Formats: sequence, C-alpha cells, structure tokens
Amino acid sequence: MRRGVIFDIDGTLVDTNYLHVTAWWEGFRRQGRDVLMVDIHGAIGRADRDLIDYLLPDVSDEEAQAISDTHAELYKPRIDEVRPVPGAGELLQALSDRGLLVVVATSAPKDEAERLIGITGGQDAVSALVHSGDVDKSKPHPEPVRQALDKSGLPPNNAIMVGDSVWDALAARAAKVGCVALRSGGIDTGSLLEAGAEAVYKDCRDLLYHVDETPIGRLLQD
Repeated sequence: MRRGVIFDIDGTLVDTNYLHVTAWWEGFRRQGRDVLMVDIHGAIGRADRDLIDYLLPDVSDEEAQAISDTHAELYKPRIDEVRPVPGAGELLQALSDRGLLVVVATSAPKDEAERLIGITGGQDAVSALVHSGDVDKSKPHPEPVRQALDKSGLPPNNAIMVGDSVWDALAARAAKVGCVALRSGGIDTGSLLEAGAEAVYKDCRDLLYHVDETPIGRLLQD
C-alpha cells in the first residue's frame, strides 16, 4: 500500500509569504483599495483570483486582473532571492529515503512551483506535482489535495498534508487526509489547530527532528 506526504510550497517549503503580502498590498493600493497587510496575510494560500475575491467581494474582472498583474510584476523578479524554510530539502529527502512518496500541491503555476521546489534542494525527492493548471479550485477546496492523491495513487488514509495555512488544513480535512501544520508561514498555532491540523511545528527542521512522533510517523511505522 502506498504511503506519502503532500506538501504545500509557499510558507511551508520556501519563505515567500511576506513577499506575496507586500506585492498584493501594492496591487490593491494601485487600484485605490485599502486592504490591511494582516488581512492579506491571512488569505495567502488561496489562488490569485480566489484571494482577491475573498478580500474584495465586489471586485470587477478588470480590477482583479490589474491587481493580479501588479502582484506578478512585483513578486516574480524576486523569486531568485527566495530562501528555503530551514530543513525543507532535508525533510523532503529524508521522507523519500524512508519509503514515503513526496507530493507537492500548490496554487502556484507549474514553472514557478518547479523553481521554488528547486530552491529547497529537495527536488529529486518529489514524485508528483499538482499546480494551478491542474485544478479549477484552490484551497480550502479539497480539489488540490484530491488531485495530489490521484496523481500519486495515495489513498486518503495513507497520506498526510503538510502546510502552513488554515486553508491547507481545511482542504486536507475536506479530502479526509490528516494534516501537520508549520508556523513558518506566520499563522499561529491555535488557528492551525482549529482549522484541523493534528499537530503544529515551527518549521521543516523542527518537523524533521520530531517526525517519528507526528502523524507522519504512523505512516513510517505501518
């Protein structure tokens, strides 16, 4: 029976969340929209249009496109400056070495997702990638997690989601997959647990150090 771990990217494997926040903030500002950074931060993890609709329910298609274009204009040139979350590549490789499938499910486009995975140094451990082009809906909808299960052949009871946002935890719960959350994206422990995470760790390095004590450890012991 296949067993594996499904990873989010932004805030989970790479330290990008606050770069996204400032780029989105500027996009809203240029359209005359005053959106607090703390609210933008709470929406990170949703796909572009879903994030905009969540924060601005009255937004027009034209305005949303302008906001999204500004975000891309400001964020994409900085991808090469991005650094991995501590322990990210080591965690991916360690889980693969111990016989688990490592899958990534993200709302990022394919080319961006592959660049970010490469930044971790753990790209050789990743057996499947679900990106924005593979799905119609983003987290917290379960479709990205379900697609990750389908691509990898993992049954829900033999998979664990690792993410940094409440949207990751909610998507995992809706897909009937367990979830371990990380605080590396800036979300507090209480919010992550309330959304459905079974356990919360500081970052990938902390999770790797404690992995046998986590829900992932159950997969390694079966």
